[in-house]
Amino acid sequence: MSKEKTLLSGDRFIPTSSSTSAYKVWLGGDSLHSTTSPNSNDVNISIRDDSFVSTVMQSPTNLSSSPRSITSSSSTGSSSRPRPSFIPNDLHQEVVAEALNFNYCSKVFKFNNTYTHQPQRHQSIHQSDPIEKIINKSATRKTKSKVKSIMASDILQAPGLRNDYYSNLISWSPKTNRVIVGLASRMYMWGADSHVVQINYENEDLITAVSCSQEYWILVATANGKILLIDQRGHVNSVVGEFNVPENKCIFCLTWFNDSEHFLAGDDSGEVYVMSVKSSTTNLELEIVKTFRAHQQQICALNAANDEVAVGANDNCCSLWSLPDFQSPLLKFVLPHKAAIKALSFCPWTSSLLATGGGSKDRKIRFWHTTSGTLLKEFYTDGQITSLIWSKYKKEIVATFGFGGSTKSNLMRVYSYPEMNPVLEVNASSNLRILSATTSPDFCSVCVATNDSTIRIYHLWDKAVEISPASNSRIIGAYGSDIIELAEGISMDCPGIR
Repeated sequence: MSKEKTLLSGDRFIPTSSSTSAYKVWLGGDSLHSTTSPNSNDVNISIRDDSFVSTVMQSPTNLSSSPRSITSSSSTGSSSRPRPSFIPNDLHQEVVAEALNFNYCSKVFKFNNTYTHQPQRHQSIHQSDPIEKIINKSATRKTKSKVKSIMASDILQAPGLRNDYYSNLISWSPKTNRVIVGLASRMYMWGADSHVVQINYENEDLITAVSCSQEYWILVATANGKILLIDQRGHVNSVVGEFNVPENKCIFCLTWFNDSEHFLAGDDSGEVYVMSVKSSTTNLELEIVKTFRAHQQQICALNAANDEVAVGANDNCCSLWSLPDFQSPLLKFVLPHKAAIKALSFCPWTSSLLATGGGSKDRKIRFWHTTSGTLLKEFYTDGQITSLIWSKYKKEIVATFGFGGSTKSNLMRVYSYPEMNPVLEVNASSNLRILSATTSPDFCSVCVATNDSTIRIYHLWDKAVEISPASNSRIIGAYGSDIIELAEGISMDCPGIR
């Protein structure tokens, strides 16, 4: 007996295994006969036990009370058993079966003119097409914009640069456009013409902090408790003033007020000195105007804006002070963190907005409303935050990092505010970190000091019209609270009710 395989169905002919032989099918009576050439090989039409779907196909005349089924054969013999009706094993099989019209009742196998599945129009409210669900889900999924990676525009070798998180050894002079760097016990100035000048001063102590004013003054603090005032005018950059801190306390951070006559200095015991520059007959003098204890441990950062001062320290707190006349500092709030705070920055285009960044055990950027002391937002960065700098042209803030996280090492990231979506980033190896940073006089670039004894400059923004603090329409939503914005006098213009 030959191994002739027949398919008894009046619905359609669907082969379930491939063969090199040609199939010729014709409809005759209540059965369907398969014919091949006499010399051709036997055709093996079979259904595996793990088939995608098994179905019962009835003859068009429906003469028999019981349906005929596709037989299952093997190479050693043939056996037949009834196959169950269309029963998909899971949702995936149901979706594919519906896409292939396996459950469509027709005389012949139909091919759609379109290549995408079209759901039925008359569906009840509780029914939905699984394929349509998948398509809609993927369409509504937000595509993440790729963060642009940038390279340094200038890299300067700085042998002797101190690898210290608490020191602030670089500053950028707005008056001369020079980068001031403290290397070990020496001071150097680098200009746009790549000309390096060493400041003529005999000093054997390590430099711990530098800061440039809006004019020609440069402040330099040393480890033995000295504060030096340097004048950049003339060909000889010399020290024109010197001050000895009481008890030879070491100064780790310096910051100027906008008048270029007063500045702040923070020592390693938690005290802050309000100092001024005064002229004498022969030289310039530095004197203390006011001293106040801000923290119990070392001062890490100072930032002054208008009549407010933010002080970050190693006791995991940031204190906010009111200083209207340089004579009567008033403590407003103590802002808690989980690590030392070195990164402090007041927003230049929104009053009463302060950004702070925590160290290795914190790694969060926090935004505060300085009038009420309210924590507006906190953002985890997975990195030790060493500095924060606001942009004057865009609603963005840049953060520089020391010790990075385990997932990805970034030296620097620019975030949009208040969404905190990354816009730009600087990738680096895990052992490279930024110690301190400063901004260029045009507020387009950032200069950073890294632990591999290099000074790097990154161009972040193009010069444009600065965002004005008086333009309320451009700062709506900066606080993330309608109540706080109303208290700050910010409100959206609403059309009148008619």
